[in-house]
Amino acid sequence: MKTPGAIDGRRSTAARMLQVAERDGLVDDTIPRERQACLRLNAVGLLRRDLKLASRWYPVETAMRSEVRP
Repeated sequence: MKTPGAIDGRRSTAARMLQVAERDGLVDDTIPRERQACLRLNAVGLLRRDLKLASRWYPVETAMRSEVRP
């Protein structure tokens, strides 16, 4: 049974956004569906938002190294 809000391994928008963020060190949301996916990933602690550019997201490990705050 799938828990509400859980991120699974299928190729959902959230999975794609997280994969790009981890591969490239950042990801930009360009459509509302991507923004929602990034907000969900942020809620579970996998992405952090850039302080100056709201559409830019960093994986938590990169954000911690760069001292980017949510």
